[in-house]
Amino acid sequence: MGAWGNGNLENDGTQDLIADQSDELFSLVIKLMKSPVAAEYDEYDHDLLFFTIEKIVALANHGLINSAPPSHKIEPLIAPFMKHWTEYHQSAGHDIPVERKAVIEHSFVELLVVAKNACSGSFGHRISLISAKMNQQ
Repeated sequence: MGAWGNGNLENDGTQDLIADQSDELFSLVIKLMKSPVAAEYDEYDHDLLFFTIEKIVALANHGLINSAPPSHKIEPLIAPFMKHWTEYHQSAGHDIPVERKAVIEHSFVELLVVAKNACSGSFGHRISLISAKMNQQ
């Protein structure tokens, strides 16, 4: 294990922890996106899905996402999710809440951006972080 600074996150062990947490969060999102229940706006899994996406985006904004599946593993899940979400609203006799739909779609776009910016191989990403930091010294 190595460290390249005095900060709490500037060591291999912490970067491994960040990668593990990143992988767990993305795994949960993928699992929930595949679940028809998560597309139902009045279910706990729906709230958990979007809370987890918000958590991923917030962590990424602070440099705390260093591993993600390739975006092409997430992108194909969006259309079926939105289709079920729309059908669930219609089956309940509700109009589609256009503003909520836009927020959901934006959340998925943000998730894809994070996935694209994070390295799908966490080891490679950590090595690049270490190399970049060492080159600054």
